[in-house]
Amino acid sequence: MVRFAATACTIALAGMAVAAPVKVIFDTDMLTDFDDVGALACLHALADAGECEILATVSSTRGNASVGAVEVINHYYGRPDIPVGAPMGMGVVGSHPGAKAKVNPVSPLCEKAGGDGGHYKYRKLLADYPGWYRHADADDAPDANEVYRRVLAAQPDGSVTICSVGFLTNIRRLLETKPDDISPLDGKALVAKKVKLWVAMACQYPAGKEYNSMWDAESSRIALENWPTPIIFSDFQYGRDCFAGRAIAESPADGRNPVRDVFAGNIPSREEVRSDSAKWLQRLFGMGGRAAWDETAVLVAVRGTEPYFNVERGTYRMVGTDGANEWAPDAENGPHLRITEKLSKAEVGRIIDELICRKK
Repeated sequence: MVRFAATACTIALAGMAVAAPVKVIFDTDMLTDFDDVGALACLHALADAGECEILATVSSTRGNASVGAVEVINHYYGRPDIPVGAPMGMGVVGSHPGAKAKVNPVSPLCEKAGGDGGHYKYRKLLADYPGWYRHADADDAPDANEVYRRVLAAQPDGSVTICSVGFLTNIRRLLETKPDDISPLDGKALVAKKVKLWVAMACQYPAGKEYNSMWDAESSRIALENWPTPIIFSDFQYGRDCFAGRAIAESPADGRNPVRDVFAGNIPSREEVRSDSAKWLQRLFGMGGRAAWDETAVLVAVRGTEPYFNVERGTYRMVGTDGANEWAPDAENGPHLRITEKLSKAEVGRIIDELICRKK
């Protein structure tokens, strides 16, 4: 694992206050939870404002509606031609981690509590927005490896930020790619040449099993041990009580809006939260909406850490073989940063809500 001097992450700490838009590849599982939808909405809002350029939007899961759901949101924001992809041959397949079979794209849509599990919301997007997507089955999408390599090879050196808010399958696969007709560089060398920063929603502080890290634990281990540029983590502990999404869920219907549809269909009402706040907090919902893990990662990827977050330096690493991770603080030489609270989480949630609710 490469270690970086304290100055190596100044790009992350300076708030990225530069004129040029941040070039972003967005990597999402789009599987069961729906902060992914809020994160992609934030990214498009920031692109509309000229703060970033969305180079690609890839799924880290396959055999499901993940790519189609991404395409629906891209279409809504007027960017239907953003490259998309999915992993081939490894990783999480189907409607949830541990699923035994892929989701049949032509099967009838189940009831919300039916066989689709938490993936129901994404299959429903495809049912509700026909014609807004090209890949009902993620297995029919381009290989994410090819998407990553083509996009990275075409960009200036040291210019790309990768924002991952799902499993680390694609990150591992990218690192393991060989030279080809796209680039004479292998994956690790291509990343080292083209990527300035990876922002990851992953891992649990100070130790534990976090969803994005544990369900493809081998890929997480390989990715974290071999990544050659700085990494900033928005980990489970930060996002768990930073809530967002109720504003869009309760906004008046004003034309078709898949982002509003997802949040309105999955956030408990104010009355439900008020009646048993402890129960809903345990389920990671609050009066402000859903825990905003993925949205905070996008905020860091595009705007940097200042003035929103403090950071702690150290190393996130996978331990054992069951998906556990641990954080090892190292204020002098740690290659990783994890965000901690600076601006109140309530205020960060309001900033996220403002982005999600921006008119396209």
